Amino acid sequence: MRPFIKPATANAPAKVKDGGVISLVKAGDAAYNAKSGELLLLPGGALSLRQIKERLSVRLFEEAGLQPVNCGSDEAIFSLAERYVRDWGDSALSYLDERGRDIRLLGWSKDVAAAEQKTDEIMKAASDELEQICAGTPFSFVEETIPDGRSFSLLFPCEQGAIGARPGFLCRSCGKILLADSPFEFRSPQPGENEPEEELKEVATPGANTIAELCSQLNLDVKRTLKAMLYVAASEKADGLSPVASFIRGDYNISLSKLSCWLRNEYGLLGLRSAEKQELQSFFGEVAGYCGPVGMPENVILVCDSSVLGARNTVAGANHPGYHCTGCCYGRDFAGKIADIAQPGEGSPCACGGSFEATALRDAGVIQFGHDCKNDAPASEKVDKKLSYRDREGSHEYPVIWRGALSAERILLETGRLR
Repeated sequence: MRPFIKPATANAPAKVKDGGVISLVKAGDAAYNAKSGELLLLPGGALSLRQIKERLSVRLFEEAGLQPVNCGSDEAIFSLAERYVRDWGDSALSYLDERGRDIRLLGWSKDVAAAEQKTDEIMKAASDELEQICAGTPFSFVEETIPDGRSFSLLFPCEQGAIGARPGFLCRSCGKILLADSPFEFRSPQPGENEPEEELKEVATPGANTIAELCSQLNLDVKRTLKAMLYVAASEKADGLSPVASFIRGDYNISLSKLSCWLRNEYGLLGLRSAEKQELQSFFGEVAGYCGPVGMPENVILVCDSSVLGARNTVAGANHPGYHCTGCCYGRDFAGKIADIAQPGEGSPCACGGSFEATALRDAGVIQFGHDCKNDAPASEKVDKKLSYRDREGSHEYPVIWRGALSAERILLETGRLR
């Protein structure tokens, strides 16, 4: 048997920070083109990549029922499904297609519950195999908020500047990983939640149009404040703009993406943006820097992050310049719809009792479902069609599309750390 070319070296490639790349290059399984950012696989690396794809494909077929095909496009897979679904039913609705260094996933489910079940099956099958392929390397499928569906990214903690790196957050205590728009309720114990309710009072706070200045003037813990963010959004069914007032505990920030998705799902609103000066005055009055939830106009959509639930004896804007209200209590003085709209950040509390810290995460794949789920395939390959067939029970439709991809190359980089 002829030997592989395997130019092992003790020297790491210059200016490369990716630990996986460094390990593969030093082992003689890959070379790195710094000019193009390409990972060039040598025979050892190419064989490992092929084995990763084969192992994942077999596991996804055996545990999740994904039929392995060689089609090259989403449109071609749709053609296969359309052709065989009449005779094979659900078995002809789930596919995986090896394309280059990726495994592409595509399928249809008869409803959202079935799509959720299929997604869970895919993530479990992939995780079971990845635990063996990347033994000892932590990873997680992490949910991101998207409209009308769900999306899960396969993430590995990595170095800044690594191939496929994106910003995220990691709890060192329990290993939980979050992205900026991950669903997560940052509700820690409320300061004063066991105190008797104070009287709602209006106090002068001249110039305190920021949380920092308000805390300075009244000698407050930032957790005792309510932060307001004012927006406008357009309706899908009516002309004009709808005003939106969102409130969150003063030490947290609002995720515009999560709020946008919630408003779309709840009210059919699109195009969320910050209210401009004229819109502020028209919808809210002279409230810039002093907006609060008490006495909000009826036409305003009032939404509170879960961190506001149970808030007691907090300080919020009084809705006119230079004044705030103290003793503000959720449920007694104001109420709004509760939604998960917080954005994780450095120091955000984790349910385990630890806290999150900023980190880099290698994005090695995604699976998502829904009528509007994202797809990075070329426009000509996007599939948003319904599959239907008639059997003994009548007509059946499968309108919920799920799709995804797993990057065998980025998984290979994680196995490189083990060498």
